[in-house]
Amino acid sequence: MLPLVLFILLAATLLFWKWQGNHWRRLGLVAPFGWPLVGNMLDFALGRRSYGEIYQEIYTRNPGLKYVGFYRLFNEPAILVRDQELLRQILVGRNFADCADNAVYVDNQRDVLASHNPFIANGDRWRVLRADLVPLFTPSRVRQTLPHVARACQLLRDQVPLGRFEAKDLATRYTLQVVASAIFGLDAHCLGSHKRMAPPSRWLEWLAPLFQPSVWSLLETMSLLHSPRLGRLIGHRYVPLPLQHWFRDLVEARSGGDNLLQWLAESKRGLGTEELAGHATTLLLEGYETSAMLLAFALYELALNEDAQRRLHIELDEVAQRHAGNLIDPVALGELRYSEAALLEALRLHPAMQALQKRCTKSFTLPDQKPAASSALKVQLGTVLVLPVQAIHLDPAVYPAPNQFRPERFLIQPPVGCRFLGFGAGPRMCPGMRLGLLQTKAALATLLQDHCVLLADEDQCRVEVSPLTFLTASRKGIWLRFKRRTRRY
Repeated sequence: MLPLVLFILLAATLLFWKWQGNHWRRLGLVAPFGWPLVGNMLDFALGRRSYGEIYQEIYTRNPGLKYVGFYRLFNEPAILVRDQELLRQILVGRNFADCADNAVYVDNQRDVLASHNPFIANGDRWRVLRADLVPLFTPSRVRQTLPHVARACQLLRDQVPLGRFEAKDLATRYTLQVVASAIFGLDAHCLGSHKRMAPPSRWLEWLAPLFQPSVWSLLETMSLLHSPRLGRLIGHRYVPLPLQHWFRDLVEARSGGDNLLQWLAESKRGLGTEELAGHATTLLLEGYETSAMLLAFALYELALNEDAQRRLHIELDEVAQRHAGNLIDPVALGELRYSEAALLEALRLHPAMQALQKRCTKSFTLPDQKPAASSALKVQLGTVLVLPVQAIHLDPAVYPAPNQFRPERFLIQPPVGCRFLGFGAGPRMCPGMRLGLLQTKAALATLLQDHCVLLADEDQCRVEVSPLTFLTASRKGIWLRFKRRTRRY
């Protein structure tokens, strides 16, 4: 009797798995079969490939389709959007309100400060939070942060590594120095501190490893992107508890000055300490990591591409000649068009977020999956729609020779529409984009005005992206070296 019961249970389980894995096919869509627990993301679950690479494979295998049904972890049915017009409708058009929430899971009780991040907040709350921050990043306000950037660039110039160095580490030291000063008016002692025999910087000690690969990274990424239950099980916090306490202490100890936090407190006098600490957390975490990643990858791509670096040096020399050698000047920085194009091209090849994930909050209808088909799809409440940033950026139909580093793409065609999603798009795009580009461009100009950047090892293979992390990170670091150059002016 027991063997029969076990056989029936096994058969029922297999039939259920088959039924569950054919959800999209039953609705008439072209879609792969979804395997139990792992869906179509086995290699991601095993830490062999990043979630961006998985989505890119699904994108590439289905040419001609406007969208593809597939299965995320735990066999959750989801939709990967391929068509540019559909992307536009979801990000900025008529369907934006139907799926405005980002599918990122953060427990508001454990992560009180992170819950103030407009990227993470859902419902109507993200609009309120974002409206608080947007006035801090107008062109005039961003220009007012330039003294903070200039001071960090001077420290960076004095500490250009002479030998082999890890680019992400150097970039993180610089961006932490900038954001500590620009947000709090503090010296983070991340650059040049060894000369003053100062104690180790808490900013470096606590923040530099925060988004880097670790033994917990894969589980944390899974919980953040796929499963709040897993997050509760492992007690995941987007902002670790000691950091939450420290950020509150920094806000409470602020003493005015010309910085973002003071501007925010003056413009929003009704904000309490908790709200200010939440916004300060957003400004800090969003301000240093993605810019550091961009600077590191831009240096790497320029080291790989001598012609692009030569053209960038010509621009730096020409602009420096017009401005008495001072490139950290608002007019001079504005003239560095090729340098900015190089940063955008690096961000195209190495986007900070490999995909955007939107959750349907109001059922709506997608058009036919195939151009000649006649069956629209009603997207059900709660369905996740994946916008595969990495796949779009590497699509040869969107960018010819997509794996080549060609900054001139962004001189000929500015980053418009949904072809370029390095900062997102629409009402929920990154509000700090201007400051991020300003500080990164200033650092790039500072480092390369007097130096060439080279690979640390001539036989170095291409950088491997970690399959474990939520934000793009190198698996083994980005190792480079500088060589002194002679200015031409």
